[in-house]
Amino acid sequence: MQGLLILLFFLLLGTVFQFLFSLPIPASILGMLLLLAALMLRGRIPDSLVQISKTLSPLLPLFLIPVSAGIVTQTTILSEHGLVLLAILTVSLIPGILVCALIMRLWARSS
Repeated sequence: MQGLLILLFFLLLGTVFQFLFSLPIPASILGMLLLLAALMLRGRIPDSLVQISKTLSPLLPLFLIPVSAGIVTQTTILSEHGLVLLAILTVSLIPGILVCALIMRLWARSS
């Protein structure tokens, strides 16, 4: 339960930062970045956070259901802007993939 409270606290903190500074980044992303910074400063991950992460991780595919429903219902937008959306998705995924690879490489070296 404490791990869930940690996640909710950083989500709230991200929302406060987004509101106060009018940042164009989603509050959930800001919260996760703040959590990452806090964990890096602390040097270890609390057991409660590890446990709640293991519990919530299998549920992540459920978050794709609203996106999939939106894609199916917005066929006119897809027919008009499909190629542009595909290009945007491709360009935005590349940095994410590279950052994940870098993190995994650094994590493998430290283990």
